[in-house]
Amino acid sequence: MATKQQIYQIKQGDSHELIKSIPDHSIDFILTDPPYNLAQHSTGNIPLPGRSAMNNDLAPWDLIEFKPEEWIAEFLRILKPTGNLFIFTSYNQIGKWYELLDHKFDATNFMVWHKTNPAPKIFKAGFLNSCELIYTCWNKGHTWNFINQAEMHNFIESSICMKPERLSDPKHPTQKPVAILKKLITIASNENDVIFDPFMGVGSTGVAAIELGRKFIGFEIAPEYFAAAEKRIKNAHMQQSLFAEEFMQNEAPKKESAVLKPIIKWPGGKEKELPHIKLHAPQWFENYYEPFVGGGSVFTALDAKHLYINDKSDELIALYRYIATQDKRFFQWLNLIMDAWQNTLDYVEKHQELCEWYKQFRRDEIAELLMKGKLHMFVKAEMQQIDELLPIDFEWSRDTFFKEIDKCLAHKIVRMKKIEKERHEMPEQDIFDNIETAFTSALYTYLRALYNNKELSKLQPELATALFVFLRNYAYSGMFRYNDNGDFNVPYGGISYNHKTMRSKVDYYQSPELLAHFEKTTIESLDFLDFFHKHRPTEKDFIFLDPPYDTEFSTYAQNEFTRDDQKRLADYLCEECKAKWQIIIKYTPFIYELYNREGIIIQKFDKKYLVSFMNRNDKDVEHLIITNYKDKFD
Repeated sequence: MATKQQIYQIKQGDSHELIKSIPDHSIDFILTDPPYNLAQHSTGNIPLPGRSAMNNDLAPWDLIEFKPEEWIAEFLRILKPTGNLFIFTSYNQIGKWYELLDHKFDATNFMVWHKTNPAPKIFKAGFLNSCELIYTCWNKGHTWNFINQAEMHNFIESSICMKPERLSDPKHPTQKPVAILKKLITIASNENDVIFDPFMGVGSTGVAAIELGRKFIGFEIAPEYFAAAEKRIKNAHMQQSLFAEEFMQNEAPKKESAVLKPIIKWPGGKEKELPHIKLHAPQWFENYYEPFVGGGSVFTALDAKHLYINDKSDELIALYRYIATQDKRFFQWLNLIMDAWQNTLDYVEKHQELCEWYKQFRRDEIAELLMKGKLHMFVKAEMQQIDELLPIDFEWSRDTFFKEIDKCLAHKIVRMKKIEKERHEMPEQDIFDNIETAFTSALYTYLRALYNNKELSKLQPELATALFVFLRNYAYSGMFRYNDNGDFNVPYGGISYNHKTMRSKVDYYQSPELLAHFEKTTIESLDFLDFFHKHRPTEKDFIFLDPPYDTEFSTYAQNEFTRDDQKRLADYLCEECKAKWQIIIKYTPFIYELYNREGIIIQKFDKKYLVSFMNRNDKDVEHLIITNYKDKFD
């Protein structure tokens, strides 16, 4: 088993035996590519006119029958309850994996990998084999790192593994591109998680895992493939170690705050880009400035003699100040919100009869109108007990909570029956989870209404900030959206949020490490120029900037950020600022022209967040890193 010190552990041998050495529930993500048993259909060479014949053989090992059923027990034993299992497979085996695993996990699905340059069919007698399938399994509470809906398609696309990445000696017929494996690992695991591949081949999964800051365990039976995998994985580890070592070699009292995390989830947060932000930061600086601090990903990741942070979002800065001062009333409200949430979960657990009523409704033993009436009478009869779910401090609009429970229960039972008619009957646990969600959704909506009460926010600012933190954690997909009246209107996140807890976040807000960071931090909520003029950075200091992007509709935490503001910022940085600065921003022609000045270095992100020097005529990029200094990689 890979320890905290071991980044990877790879072994040559029979995976059937080696897997037994892995402890129970110790793997975060199994990502593997077992034999497909297609070699029997792919033998012999294909003659090509005027050229050498194309070798159509797969490999001798693919002729050996692979039996998925022999692996299920060990996969389930070693995988954490919150882990993910992704298996590359083909049309002839996906049904086997489904039959063996579908009933073992809360959810199973599949992805399609479309290869844009598959092997040709010279005689045009059938479809190109341009797709491979990936069978996926997970339980509730699993890791799932999607940023937006566009990323959530179960379809990924790339070329097959090509030179120079593809090895020629030894040649592995099913070598996967590292880029595809990185995408899957990013989605289904977190940094420092343990990734396992029992059919390691030439080690592409291990390379992808290590480059993304994960740990890796891999087995491979073929000596020639194992030797290639070992070489590639060692090289990937060495490169990652060199990057980390370069960054840590500072000449002054600046050090990395490895234990600290972002303060709060925030649109455009830079947590995933941190390795590259830190890698291209100055070797040394005295003080640190961040005028658009947002969720604090970079602020908490860097250390300095003194830190100056700023943001125009009043409620965000209120949160920072309450943490810095350890405001007692703010933390009391957070704890009361958590109490109300747990009270609600406990209450639903005691009322299993609601599930039985639904099953009667499902069997048409109770008509829809009568069922709604029955639920209404239940809420009315239980008013005192439901009222006690809210701590006595919540003295406002408590009837809203009752009404929401009544409405959410009626909506949920009708919706469940409709879904069951379209698909299949839900298992017992799913029925309970849906009933539970009616109550949690009602509580969420009640707390959202308190947050939108402007008068209450003025009277109880600590409560308003606590509600802000709650909504950031429980709103659907972490979105923050306001309607024309300025009211927050994002719905509840749903079933998977029911047992989410803010306890660890509240503990973090009160941790000695975070408080030590805040003790040397000055917090402001000013226009960025006013911030810089009040606390003037010197040539010894470093500024990191992640400003609102240049878009047609540009707003930032309900504060408009216009193109004139973008120009004011660029003029200050390029003409007035004495400190070293680094800005990350989405590419647009307008932004590029603002910073295309003498002495300014423009670099680019590609989709894998790798940095390369930008050709000044190359405008087809997504994000820019702009600095007024050359870093150690230039």
